[in-house]
Amino acid sequence: MNKQLEFNSKWNGTMNLSLEINTYVNNNCLYIGLVTGENMAWHGDLTINLAGKCPDYCGYVDINNMPELEEFIEKHELGEFTGLTGKSGFCTYPLYLFNVDKLREYCPDGMEMYERSIGKVQEKDEVKKEEVRK
Repeated sequence: MNKQLEFNSKWNGTMNLSLEINTYVNNNCLYIGLVTGENMAWHGDLTINLAGKCPDYCGYVDINNMPELEEFIEKHELGEFTGLTGKSGFCTYPLYLFNVDKLREYCPDGMEMYERSIGKVQEKDEVKKEEVRK
């Protein structure tokens, strides 16, 4: 089970959540979900998938459904606002650059999978082959 972070929800009060990291299928952008409990039940999405490609380690934060997410990100030093936003319908979403070290700390397996998908981590077999060639 991944490390937990305290989240203050205006609907559910204070709870402990873990991060789930993956990618969006259509554009390979960073997905961060919030899960709760031993069974990793879905609580909500920290990021939202907008059209186009985000820079690596960036994501639009879903403040439409959970306005307290920016405070959560700041409290746990998960990332910083880039100053850029994206729109979908009538909603505007802030683009955050996420703290790679913090994401690795809170969800190491998810970050390894994400980084492999964007070409930032080599498969273990590839690393071994390169070591043998040297």
